[in-house]
Amino acid sequence: MYPDRRNDRRTLSLALAGLTVALSALGGGAQAQTGTTVSLVSEYSLRGLSLSEGHPAPQLRIDHDADSGWYWGAFASRVRLRASSATALAIGYAGYARRLPSGWSWDAGVSRAVFLRDARNSYVEAYAGISADHASARLSLSPSYYGAGRSAYLELNGFRPLGERWRLTGHAGLLHWLSGYGAAARSRIDLRAALATDIATSSGDVSIEVGLQARQRDPGLGAPRARALFAGASLGF
Repeated sequence: MYPDRRNDRRTLSLALAGLTVALSALGGGAQAQTGTTVSLVSEYSLRGLSLSEGHPAPQLRIDHDADSGWYWGAFASRVRLRASSATALAIGYAGYARRLPSGWSWDAGVSRAVFLRDARNSYVEAYAGISADHASARLSLSPSYYGAGRSAYLELNGFRPLGERWRLTGHAGLLHWLSGYGAAARSRIDLRAALATDIATSSGDVSIEVGLQARQRDPGLGAPRARALFAGASLGF
């Protein structure tokens, strides 16, 4: 991961475009729903990798759901990457969701991840998934994941209520390289389990999560694995 400041202007333009979409969403129709979440996590981890090198990271997320089934949003987090000048990651996404008569739902969309000040690691993914009340599955495909090669990522997510306020959440993911990435392992697994609770306050709903995570070793990958223990707090309004 090396800095490429020639792409800074394009990266900044994409980030501003995502912010413009988010602001326009705030002024959507009466039937639409827009939510904002501010979070602080002990470490920003994604698919078992540490994107903050063990340091806490503040995060912001904006989600907009239209009554027609279309949705879009934006996510931003502070990052620290080895051999990179990237300071933040911004992800914009848009898709369509539909609920089936059986109670299941499906959705499909596209996302764009942009590393500020190091656009060489930016990537695009197309995804599709299904979900029920307590479980979901999603497949994501990228033509150039972190600029390294074509990839597929399959993830399973679920939760189990533990009384009225607590819940147990779980995640399992499989990343498979379809091409590229040199001597790295063709596939790797990441796992995550956490205990979470929600607290209603006058400012909004506070969500607190504490858990464990693990990732299969990948000798060809220079990025560090995320720490086993993690914690986070989010305020949604």
